[in-house]
Amino acid sequence: MNNEFQIIPAHAINTKKWDVCIAQSHTPLIYAYTRYLNALCPQWVGFVLNNYEAVMPVPFKRKCGIAYCYQPNFIQQLGLFEKNYNTYPIHELLKWVLKEFKYGNLFIPFYHPLPNIQNCTIQVRDNFVLNLKADYSQIAANYSGDLKRNLMKAYSNQLVYHDKTHAQLILNHFYQLYHPAMHLKQQDITAFATLLMQNEMQSCFFVRGVNAANGVLVAGAIFLKDCNRIYNIMNFTTEAGRKLSANHYLLDQCIQEFAGKALLFDFEGSSQKGIQAFYKNFHPDHHPYLQLHINQLPLPFRYLKQ
Repeated sequence: MNNEFQIIPAHAINTKKWDVCIAQSHTPLIYAYTRYLNALCPQWVGFVLNNYEAVMPVPFKRKCGIAYCYQPNFIQQLGLFEKNYNTYPIHELLKWVLKEFKYGNLFIPFYHPLPNIQNCTIQVRDNFVLNLKADYSQIAANYSGDLKRNLMKAYSNQLVYHDKTHAQLILNHFYQLYHPAMHLKQQDITAFATLLMQNEMQSCFFVRGVNAANGVLVAGAIFLKDCNRIYNIMNFTTEAGRKLSANHYLLDQCIQEFAGKALLFDFEGSSQKGIQAFYKNFHPDHHPYLQLHINQLPLPFRYLKQ
């Protein structure tokens, strides 16, 4: 075999072969399945090795005739997925990607250290993952003192954790509270809602809410779920909920619900120190990933887009 990648547009991808490759890879991620990509990425291409032995999806847009790669909202990272782990060097694949895209960002798993790549910079991004295989008492014993105090406060406030909240309500709250800071557009929320409505996605997400003692919803979340992990993809807490420690309670109750199962709870990470500190209270493992910023634009545009 030539071990060469084909570059295949999304509409021409063999979805069955692609999804089998993702499922059989060392670290399958829900974001990389075709149904997820097609819903959230108006345009993407697949770099496909031989007969789908390894694949890498790259979402892209065009501006002034130049194709550039980017990371859509609600997709934390993509990267190279191989049926036989570590058989194809990621830096060799990146050479193929750099031939096609002169500008943009790739968010990829933390592989072995990448060599210096001309006109590219690499930044380590933080993600936190909690293994749920132990029983809840063991997991909770590792909580920080601050988290334990907040959970005591939450219990004293008589909060109620439940599954009676509709996904659209979570989407609405999330957009209203966070769209300026996260640069979210209504079309991003609409695309995510459309994804959740697909028949194939019905077993791949669940919704949980937290009500105050007066019955008002003060926190809620949409969690994605596959056979390996739960993804804290979207959650919100109102101002009243923060005073009640509702988000502490929401995540703790979800962890308690799934404790003892062979799953990872993926907090989805954050570059904001306050959010990082909050997640670290649960004593998760640090699973960083990489942001590869590409700038191969011709001069002087290269310096204008630093």
